[in-house]
Amino acid sequence: MKTFRLKGLRLLLEKDTEPGQEKIELHEGLVINREEGGWWLLEVVVDADAKKVFDPLKEQETDVMMEVIISHENNDPATMVGRIRSGRELESTYSYLIDSKMAMKKEDVFNYILDSLIADGYTGDQLIEEFKNRKADNANWSQQMARSLYEQYREKGSPLSE
Repeated sequence: MKTFRLKGLRLLLEKDTEPGQEKIELHEGLVINREEGGWWLLEVVVDADAKKVFDPLKEQETDVMMEVIISHENNDPATMVGRIRSGRELESTYSYLIDSKMAMKKEDVFNYILDSLIADGYTGDQLIEEFKNRKADNANWSQQMARSLYEQYREKGSPLSE
């Protein structure tokens, strides 16, 4: 197993039938690659405001799309889908364990960018130049792809159910 520090967390939640992002303020967090079947375990330590977000997700056993920033604040987010396994109160904070799987890899984002360029009619040198431009804004494209995956999971079901 490999363990990393969790440096940032955003949940993609449905608000008024549209996906919206909820930035979670972390006190602490760990990301553990369990190295079995693609499963990861997140431990998040949060305050009472975030508890109001996590408790209903736990009670309803809701699968949630997450953008997870691992190790350094400047890293691009990894997109995961997870389900809260447990939650418990600490002294002045709350700890939640989230079982999760990667929803997409970095090369998936690059493929998504290429598909969008082709759909926009780019070819040849223009395609290469625009790919470089769009790739530089990887975080924005990751968010767009996460929203697209969110819609797919909403229609077809979560990969956690497999």
